[in-house]
Amino acid sequence: MEECGKALGYLVGSKVVVFDVEKARCIFSHGFFGKPVGLKKPKDTNISVPLELSLIEAVYLARRGVLKVLKGDVEVGEEELLKAVNKVFSNFEELYRVYEDIRSQGFTVRSALKYGVDYAVYRLRPGVEHAPFLVKVVHREQLLDPGDIVGWGRISHSVRKTLLLAIPESGGVNYIALKWFKP
Repeated sequence: MEECGKALGYLVGSKVVVFDVEKARCIFSHGFFGKPVGLKKPKDTNISVPLELSLIEAVYLARRGVLKVLKGDVEVGEEELLKAVNKVFSNFEELYRVYEDIRSQGFTVRSALKYGVDYAVYRLRPGVEHAPFLVKVVHREQLLDPGDIVGWGRISHSVRKTLLLAIPESGGVNYIALKWFKP
């Protein structure tokens, strides 16, 4: 994504918006980050609208030197950006580690709050295929309610996706796949 240069993203509430259409197009076409403003599931990467990034995507891109985040005309440093992110996500570090791990494997990652889990994971991208995986980030020591597990499993099964429980650890992220079956 170095070919995109550094884009300016403006912190607007709990999103970061890249208004420069050329930079937005480049970022979107080199990893399918964000959502083009006003387009639900673009079939084409040749977008001509600003790009709305989640805070997690913004941190990811900023850490890779692709994005400079501003609030008004003032640059937001990483510490201030992380404060904003932590106001929205109490478990940001875990969410980010899983996001980064999935991205590093070449997948496209989207929020999946509408499914009651953290991420929907695409082999390609939304608009081209359905996400084959839903991901719920959990702690190794976390006591999981069996009803929650059944609920996540039922939802993932009803939308024909495999549920992955992602467990961030010091050496990386471990995944447990849960698939509904009938004996």
